[in-house]
Amino acid sequence: MVTDSPDSQGQALNVAPSPPEPPSGFVHDVYEHVWIIERPRAQVWAWLCDPGTFTDGQIPPWRVEFLTNEAGETGFAEGVYNTHTGPFINFAGVLGEIRHEEYRDLQYFYGSYALSFALFRPTRLQFWVGDTDDGGTQLTLQLDTFVRRRARGMWTRLMRIFWKRFGSWCERAIPNNWLR
Repeated sequence: MVTDSPDSQGQALNVAPSPPEPPSGFVHDVYEHVWIIERPRAQVWAWLCDPGTFTDGQIPPWRVEFLTNEAGETGFAEGVYNTHTGPFINFAGVLGEIRHEEYRDLQYFYGSYALSFALFRPTRLQFWVGDTDDGGTQLTLQLDTFVRRRARGMWTRLMRIFWKRFGSWCERAIPNNWLR
């Protein structure tokens, strides 16, 4: 006799990707960086929300992946799963709120880390774009991370080095149409 098997799947939980408070021995670190990009906001936004910005030219074994959300969208859309993986990094998360040409939110799952889970645990990466008075764009980044208390200074120095060139990469990737 064949019977229907009971539903083996429980109800999906709706929980935050990462705990709101750092674990014992860690502190909540907020790293911010602002760039002035001499390109229009629409072009900076398009570059920032183009998966190719992060996937083209990947150097193995590092990899960036985007997995389709429930609506069948991929790339930079709300609910899309995203991971940056490779030696000494695992930044796995889900894209949260996205406001066109204004704001993008990536919330990292508990278990994400840089260098070692015992040292640096990123929880959220946010970007804002806004116009400057001269037709350029202000690009603002905020990276929230649970950082081992004794390693906070090292984390800040590493972030300054890592993010320093991001703005110039953006400018070089967007053609300057000043000859129009």
